[in-house]
Amino acid sequence: MGRSARSLDASEPWSVGDAVATVLGLIARNPTLVGGSTAFLVALSFVSANALWYQPYAHSGAFFATRDFMRPGAPALPDETTILIERPEPAVVIEGDPMVKKVQQTLRDLNFYGGDVDGLYGPNTHDAIASYQTKMGLTVTGAVDDTLLDQLGTGSVTPVALPSPAPREVAATAAPASTPPVRDDRIAKVQVGLQEFGNEAIEADGLMGAKTEAAIREFQSLFGLPETGNADQAVYAKMKEIGLIK
Repeated sequence: MGRSARSLDASEPWSVGDAVATVLGLIARNPTLVGGSTAFLVALSFVSANALWYQPYAHSGAFFATRDFMRPGAPALPDETTILIERPEPAVVIEGDPMVKKVQQTLRDLNFYGGDVDGLYGPNTHDAIASYQTKMGLTVTGAVDDTLLDQLGTGSVTPVALPSPAPREVAATAAPASTPPVRDDRIAKVQVGLQEFGNEAIEADGLMGAKTEAAIREFQSLFGLPETGNADQAVYAKMKEIGLIK
């Protein structure tokens, strides 16, 4: 019996050669299908091997994870980018000394000081004080002391005890009385200086009146000082400078 007759007999077992011949026949009859399937299987094997063994980091897929994210010994994931926002520190405001402010303002009015009136004792303040002390024949220290303050008429650096207020009970029961005008020693000295300057009609009573204010404004205008009409430190210092106040 021929080979074709044996192939039709379903009861006869196939040999390896028959199986190979059948596969080769299929390939010969459908080369495009077999080639595409082979290419797909090869590509799938590369992708699977890359995902399962050769990826450096753990990752998850759409349907399954190829490895645990925290598997011991696995390389760590790259660190996330952290944005650090730094806020500037609030500016520190330094309060100046009120007495130094007075000295700076007076020296500025007298054209000895050209810096800021901030109450901070610095090189500019030191140099201005030294220049004024040199001009007035004082001991040149550049420091704010009692001698300088007396010369400028700004008071003293020695603390003065302030009077204690009366108890509320006593103050409430006391009868209201009009407060008499208080004599100001510096105004009295300025008035004496104005008398020496030619304003003989002014009385040195230590009280600020219209005549005293008008005479002070005239004095300030003549010597290029700010025309305030007040017996301030600049007026006092200028009068001492030119010898009107002893």
